[in-house]
Amino acid sequence: MKPHELFASLVLAALLAYVPGARANDPVAAYPDRPIRVIVAWPAGGIADTGTRRLASVLEKVLKASIVVDNRPGASGQIGAEAVARAPADGYTILSGDIATHAINPCVFSKLRYDPLKDFAPISLRARGPMVLLANATTTIKSVRDLVAQARNSAEPLPYASPSLGSPQHLQMELFARKTGASLRPVLFKGEAPAIIDVVGGQLPVMFAFPAVALPHVQAGKLRALAVTSSQRIASYPDTPTFNELGMPQLESYSWGAFYAPAGTPKPILDKLAAAIARATQTPEILEYYAAFGADAIHSTPEELAAWTRKEIERVCPIAKEAGIRIE
Repeated sequence: MKPHELFASLVLAALLAYVPGARANDPVAAYPDRPIRVIVAWPAGGIADTGTRRLASVLEKVLKASIVVDNRPGASGQIGAEAVARAPADGYTILSGDIATHAINPCVFSKLRYDPLKDFAPISLRARGPMVLLANATTTIKSVRDLVAQARNSAEPLPYASPSLGSPQHLQMELFARKTGASLRPVLFKGEAPAIIDVVGGQLPVMFAFPAVALPHVQAGKLRALAVTSSQRIASYPDTPTFNELGMPQLESYSWGAFYAPAGTPKPILDKLAAAIARATQTPEILEYYAAFGADAIHSTPEELAAWTRKEIERVCPIAKEAGIRIE
């Protein structure tokens, strides 16, 4: 072999050897090449946990990588969110966050363990669902108009059930009170289940709840659905009007979930995760799962989630401030 031919063959061999090696040494190009940990900031068995696990099982197939769901409950979602905020920004630890971790907590806690905007890199929305305004079926409250009239004319503020201080349901009822002039006061519970039981039992007249939780009681004739907070009627409540239909578009709102990574996570990894989530959320399995809860499986780009998060903080904080909701 002539010298120039030998040189050319050596260069070609080096190039062929370099390309896969370069990819192997590039963590972004190789991502994901080990299990991804998804932290849920709420207890196992709840809607946030079961929804994340169902979506993770589909994402594993899309990403061709194992996904481990890790529950880190406590401090209204702060423990789990902080764990992700302090994790390496390599795409292998992400947060299954939501309206509480990223919009409510910064508005109601005087001291927060993380910054929802600075400490996270948004990936994608995953789901959103409305709430339904409910009344005990034995009361004279048969419509939103009835509720407003009774709450305005009562000598004392009308009590309502709230799953907890600063919950989406609590904030929605406070918004309702301010937009309608209704005089209302919260009775706080430790969770939605005990709150709805007291409304079913007639101890309290009204509350906001998630549609799937309330549906069996509505179907049994124990609760009356007055309005839903979505832009359109939902399939499980076909006879229940939206607030938009009632001339109250300012009461449209949603509880939502989204995925976030630690700040500084490489953009190509965020984009790859967002694309995988977009594929997973449009599978029949996931669409049907969320539809059963009266919710929608959705997705977004990282930029869209960043804008959504800021907008939700700007929406929630004035409600919490006007209602005096503050947790020390």
